[in-house]
Amino acid sequence: MIDYHIHTSISADCDIPMKKMAQAAQDAGLKEICFTEHIDLNMFEGPDFTVDFDAYAAALEETRSAYPALVIRMGIEAGLDTGTKDKMQSILHGQPLDYVIGSQHVVFGQDPFYKEVWNRHTKAEIFDEYLRVSLESASAIDDYDVMGHVGYISKFCPYEDKLLRYADYTDVIDTLLKTLIEKGKGLEVNTNGLYMTPSTMPETPIIKRYRELGGEIVTVGSDAHYESVVGHAVADTLETLKNIGFAYIAVFEKHQPRFVPL
Repeated sequence: MIDYHIHTSISADCDIPMKKMAQAAQDAGLKEICFTEHIDLNMFEGPDFTVDFDAYAAALEETRSAYPALVIRMGIEAGLDTGTKDKMQSILHGQPLDYVIGSQHVVFGQDPFYKEVWNRHTKAEIFDEYLRVSLESASAIDDYDVMGHVGYISKFCPYEDKLLRYADYTDVIDTLLKTLIEKGKGLEVNTNGLYMTPSTMPETPIIKRYRELGGEIVTVGSDAHYESVVGHAVADTLETLKNIGFAYIAVFEKHQPRFVPL
């Protein structure tokens, strides 16, 4: 049992100390986790999504000492953006990271968490733009190991039909998945979508298509920002991956995937 997407108070949008999140992971029966603290350089409103790496390293050392039976990796969730890619590269370069999730959090210059972007644009415009910038970033940026929570916009979509569905965007999603595979990048299956939509992010047909196209690197994460969410739906998601045809789940050390049998 793993959870490769957990935030702590090192992230601007989480108040829970790292040791409390590690305790929650141990209580949930997890064997390996990765903290993935936020860095977003293109957020022009809301919290300051940067990371104090000295504080991060100190908290990680203390937490590893307190929970020696738990494998704890050091990760970052980096906001993908071609305009800030050089600055992001300079921030991440030289840091002792095991894992980087590349996540698309901004559409039309704004996080879709905020209602304003939905008021200014139609659903179709937002979904189209999300996929366009996701593909642009996936193609142009190399400093990530997996693409995170594809379908992020669905969480905040104010319409009854929220999901980013493979059936509605087959061509562009195929191109995105092929790009990840060709670049040796993985696909995160994020269980947080189950709280606000009927599906993980991405939905199962997209995960299945990634497999059909030859994708092999998949990780699973809860995107936990508080203790009760750590490990949420991981067991069920691993079973879904097995049913799709994946034989392994990926974990990372110094950006190198290690494949754990399902």
